[in-house]
Amino acid sequence: MEASAAGQEPETPLLNRGFVLLSMAMFIVFCNMAVFFEFYDYLASLKIPQNSRGLIIGIFSLTALTFRPFISMVLNPSNAKRWFIVGILGSLVALLLYGRATSVSGLILVRVLHGGFYVLMATACVAALVGCIDKRHSGQAFGLVAVLTIVPYAVVPPLAEFAAAKLSSYPDLLALTGLMMLVVIPLIAWIPSPKNTAQTPNTRVTWQEVKDDLKNRRLVVLLCTALLMYVPFSTVFYFIDSFAKGMGVIDAGWFFTVATATEIGVRIVFGRYFDLLPKSRLLAGALLLLAAAFYILTLVTGLAGLLVLAVIFGLGWGLAMPMVNAILFDLSKPEMRAFNTNLGYEVFQGGFFLGPLLGAWIVQTTGYGGLFMACAGACLLGAVLMLCLKGHDETRQGDTA
Repeated sequence: MEASAAGQEPETPLLNRGFVLLSMAMFIVFCNMAVFFEFYDYLASLKIPQNSRGLIIGIFSLTALTFRPFISMVLNPSNAKRWFIVGILGSLVALLLYGRATSVSGLILVRVLHGGFYVLMATACVAALVGCIDKRHSGQAFGLVAVLTIVPYAVVPPLAEFAAAKLSSYPDLLALTGLMMLVVIPLIAWIPSPKNTAQTPNTRVTWQEVKDDLKNRRLVVLLCTALLMYVPFSTVFYFIDSFAKGMGVIDAGWFFTVATATEIGVRIVFGRYFDLLPKSRLLAGALLLLAAAFYILTLVTGLAGLLVLAVIFGLGWGLAMPMVNAILFDLSKPEMRAFNTNLGYEVFQGGFFLGPLLGAWIVQTTGYGGLFMACAGACLLGAVLMLCLKGHDETRQGDTA
C-alpha cells in the first residue's frame, strides 16, 4: 500500500525549505552538546568523587531515555514546532544553572533538568524533520543531517578551549552556548506547516501500534546493533581526552576535528550511493572497521597515531550512523516513522548513558586498554548481528511492512 501511495504523491525534493531550516536548527542544538567535551575534567576540578562523575554525566541521558518514548508518541510533524521552542527555552535555563551547581546533588538536579528539556527539544526537531523527508532520499537525507549534527564535534572542542581561556569559567562557556540557542527560534518560525498525507500522517501513536511495531524482528536487531555502536562512540567522546593526556598529548580536540572532517567527507562524497547499495551490509562493514580501530587504539603511543586512527574512526562513523537512521526510516510504516526515528535517538542516548557509566568502571578496574578492547568487541558483535540479517533489502521490507 505504501508503494502505491508513494507513487500517487509527487516526490518531495531533498533540499526542501523545511528540511534545510530544521537541519540548521539541529546544527545549533548539537553545538549545545559538543561543549561537554571537557565536562569530565570540569567535574574533577570541582573535586567531585571519581565514582560519582560517571553518574553525573550519565544521568542526562537517563533522563532522556525515560521521557523520550512517551514524548515520541505524542509529537508529530504538525505539533512539533511549538514544543521545540519550549525545549529551547528550558535548555537555556538549565545551561545558565550549571554555574550554581557545585555539589553532586546539585549537579544531578541540573543534569536532570537539562536532559528533560533537551529531549523535548530534540524529539520535536526529529518529528518535524521526518515530515520533510521523502523515502526515496532517506539515505542522502540522513547522511546530510548527520553531517550537520557532527560538525560541532569538529569545530567546537578547539573553539571551546580557545573560548575557555577568554572566559572566567567553564560554566560561563555553557551559558554562552545556551544563549546561542535563541537563534533557533526564528528558524522554527519559518518552517512551513506540513500537510497530512499518506507519507506524513499527523496523528499520535497508540500503544497498540507501538506493540505491533516492536514485533518487527529486523527493527529490534537494528536497535540492538545501534546500541553496540553508540556505547563505544560515547566512551571515545568522554575518555579520549584523559587517555591522550596520559600519554603526553595535551590537545586531544584535534582527534575529533580529524575524525569529524573524515565523517563529513565520507557523507558528502559517497552520500549519493547510500540509497543505491545494501544498507545493512554497509553498516556491517563500518562496524568491522570500527572494531579494528578500537583494537589498534590500545597500541597507540602518540599524537601521530591518534590522528591516523581518527581518520579510520571517521570512515566508520561516517558510514554507520546515517545507515542506522536510514534503515530505521525505510523499515517503518509512514505513521511510525517519527516514533521509530526518535526510538533510534533513544538508543543513542542509551549509549551516552551506558558509555560513561560502564567506561568509568572499566577504566578504574582494567585501564584504558580494557576499555577499548570492550569497545572493539561491542562493534564486532554489532557487525555479526547485521550480517545475520540475510536476503532482504531494507527498502523493499519497508514497503511491505
